Amino acid sequence: MLKRLLVPVLALLLALFLSGCFLLPKEADPPELPLVTPFSGAEYSTAVVTRGDLVSAAKVGFTFSPTRRENLRFSVLGRSYGAIYVTVGAQVEAGQLLAELESSAEQAAIHDTETELERLNIRLDTARSALDLALEEEQLQGSYSTVVSDARRADISYYEASIAIQEQKLEEQRAELEALRIYAPIDGTVTYVKSIDQNTRSGKSDTVVTVTDTASGVFTALTDQWALFPEGEQFVVDTDAGQFLCVARDPAIYGIETGEKGEGLKNVCLEILDEQVPQSSIRGEVRIVLEVRENVIMLPTRAVFTVGDRYYVYHEDASGLKSAQEIGCGLSDGSYIEITEGLEEGEYVIVS
Repeated sequence: MLKRLLVPVLALLLALFLSGCFLLPKEADPPELPLVTPFSGAEYSTAVVTRGDLVSAAKVGFTFSPTRRENLRFSVLGRSYGAIYVTVGAQVEAGQLLAELESSAEQAAIHDTETELERLNIRLDTARSALDLALEEEQLQGSYSTVVSDARRADISYYEASIAIQEQKLEEQRAELEALRIYAPIDGTVTYVKSIDQNTRSGKSDTVVTVTDTASGVFTALTDQWALFPEGEQFVVDTDAGQFLCVARDPAIYGIETGEKGEGLKNVCLEILDEQVPQSSIRGEVRIVLEVRENVIMLPTRAVFTVGDRYYVYHEDASGLKSAQEIGCGLSDGSYIEITEGLEEGEYVIVS
């Protein structure tokens, strides 16, 4: 009987105990831990605070281009090629024949016209001689008749008119032939030649030969640091081909836009002053010193990190605790940054 009473009582007590646990207040979320380095127990390297000079410089990339490059094309379309007389690298002079389309029909027509002109000129000379002879005979005979001399004059007029027609014809034929040829417009170097075969035909947009004036050129850059290049000031451009002394010029001189483009960008032109200029398009860089700080304490920039606009380093104190320490920073050259407060020369900070 006692056992029967104890079992329900124990069950009731157990239920009340369990429900009471759920009625206890919920604990608040734990607060965020302070910033502590994760390096405890991990491998890491250190950097030492040193002293030295810092130089802040702007670097602007430039591309060299010749001041004049002529891409030459034929004006006659759909014609087979005759020959290209130059190769890449050849030095050419203004007026030199570089290439021509097939022109056998035009040259044959010119030859026929020139032959006809020679025949007409011979006939004209003969008619003039005949007129002189007729005038002499008429004078000797004291004749008032001018029938013979008038006939000779008519012959002369006919041949002169015929010659004029043939000369006009020859001029037109020669113009047609010249339209099938390409001449160098400038002294320079051949920097491109179109590959052709017996089936190649002239096209509207086909560049056949490119002649480049390699005796002069400019370095150009589209940059937001255009204010660093006042017109007339000299600069040195470093390239793989060497250094080139240049002077800043107005881009408009070379037909380059001068107005400001998007995001504050403008074109900058540097004219080469050296006698030797690059023989092809190359890239270079101009380095302009903006500020110099001497005898400052500094750290490698990789040892410093930022949170917002504040600078920090990971630092290990005397007890071995590794934590983030706020510091003050100044000038940076990209590799090193000036430390203005928070660290002393000779101290070590954790890098990684």
